[in-house]
Amino acid sequence: MTSSLIAAPRVTTPAGGRGTIHRGAVVPSAQQNQQKQQRRPAAAAASSVIAPSLPRRSHSHHSARLLLALTRTKTTTFTTTTRAAVSGDATTAAVTAVTAESVVRGMYDAINRRDVAGALKFVDDDILYEDFNFPTPFKGIDMVKKLFEESCDGIPDDLLFIIDECTDGGGMSVGMTWYVEIEGQPFPNARGASLYRINPASGKLVYARDVVESPLKLGDVSFSIIRLVAPLVKKQLQEQKKKNAAAGEISGSSSSSSSAAVGGAAAAAGESTGGNNAAAATLYALGAAYWFVLLLSPPGWQGLPGEPAWAVAPETLKGVIDQSTDFFFVLPLLNKAGIDLLGPAPAVHPVTLGVFNFAEAFVFMLLPPLLMDRKGRDLPTVKLWSVAMFLTNALLLPYMALRTATPVPATWEAEKKALGSGGSEGGEGQGLAEVARGEKGLLSKAFGFSGLAVGLVSVAWALAADPEVGGDMAQRGVFLGELLKSDRVSLAFVVDIAVFSAWQAYLIGQLDPKAPAACKYVPFWGLAAWLML
Repeated sequence: MTSSLIAAPRVTTPAGGRGTIHRGAVVPSAQQNQQKQQRRPAAAAASSVIAPSLPRRSHSHHSARLLLALTRTKTTTFTTTTRAAVSGDATTAAVTAVTAESVVRGMYDAINRRDVAGALKFVDDDILYEDFNFPTPFKGIDMVKKLFEESCDGIPDDLLFIIDECTDGGGMSVGMTWYVEIEGQPFPNARGASLYRINPASGKLVYARDVVESPLKLGDVSFSIIRLVAPLVKKQLQEQKKKNAAAGEISGSSSSSSSAAVGGAAAAAGESTGGNNAAAATLYALGAAYWFVLLLSPPGWQGLPGEPAWAVAPETLKGVIDQSTDFFFVLPLLNKAGIDLLGPAPAVHPVTLGVFNFAEAFVFMLLPPLLMDRKGRDLPTVKLWSVAMFLTNALLLPYMALRTATPVPATWEAEKKALGSGGSEGGEGQGLAEVARGEKGLLSKAFGFSGLAVGLVSVAWALAADPEVGGDMAQRGVFLGELLKSDRVSLAFVVDIAVFSAWQAYLIGQLDPKAPAACKYVPFWGLAAWLML
């Protein structure tokens, strides 16, 4: 609903103008309707009300195609008596054809005028409105009223919804595809599709669903996420079915059988330590806040610099790609050594590149501690961490929430003791020590050394590399301050470094309570030292 209403603008119609624009459609003026009826008397006689036409745009043929389709489509309608103003206080009764499309257009026409009360006249009391921007649907006219009121607050006048296609569902329902336009140009990542259905009894909107284009274009990564998440969801559903079945057996058994079942359930509960659902909920909330504030909040929100992911500027996107190409300074260092086999490194300000690679080295070193407890072994940690190398805490926060809610079998400690530091003949102890035995091994040392090396290069690069670009220390300091005030991506990396510091203290504290305080609480460098010790 936010995406459907938030850009519905109020457009003042000049005398003799085209009418009021809503979601890309135009409510024709009386003069236009008269001219249209004169041109098409047969169509005008078929209905006393002509459905609003789409705006005519030289750059698109969708409007003409849709108008043609509407004139040829036979729809099932029913009639309702309305009062139409003629002149002064005089009114006459008119029979108006009501379809889902006319209801939706009428609702948005009122929204364009910021007339919430007028829009609600088209909404049924039992409305169910599903907007996939929100976690729960809006049920009832009171909830939809609040949504309308919030959606009409502070909307830019030049932000328009343009209807691309409109399909008829026999008069009772209508499907629409649309996109958002600003300054006469399509708005980035702002396309969608909606379905509306009216109540045959009341002739008002009773069901709506808005599906909005995702601002993130994950491509093939989305299939990888589905492959990772689907087994977890399936496992949770299976466990829930088992719990429900066990609860049914207990409730249906005799008192003695019930006692035995309860005893067995208690014994089973003793085999594992439950997850911390309260802490998981807090982490999920922090993850949602991270997504909104740093990725999705509109430009200028609370003084935040830069653009959101759904409206990223081309130069910002190019900067992100250039930084990723210079990942871990591989290309820049090769170029400085006179090696151009992989091509020239993109030009990135040394301070910007130093901040980026320092944050990447930090999340890089988090993999070994993430693997060292049973939760890290049971979850697809490596795959999720691989994606987090690019999405950082946008994925790591939800992962840590899932990890916190995951129970750990009490047998895990016994398994580690049985396996011992030398492995086992059976083979589970053979492999990475971090995964098999929950202790530091070669992987930890390799990641600690590599992360430390990249961290040192990052600091040196930010402070001294490319003096012709970066200038002296004072100039670099000024640049960093201005960067955090103007670039949301770099600001997000600084926030990531702070959040990674919290993960460092938590994970080391859980895995190694006797670790030196410096290893837990000195960001980055303490983690590198702990991994190599």
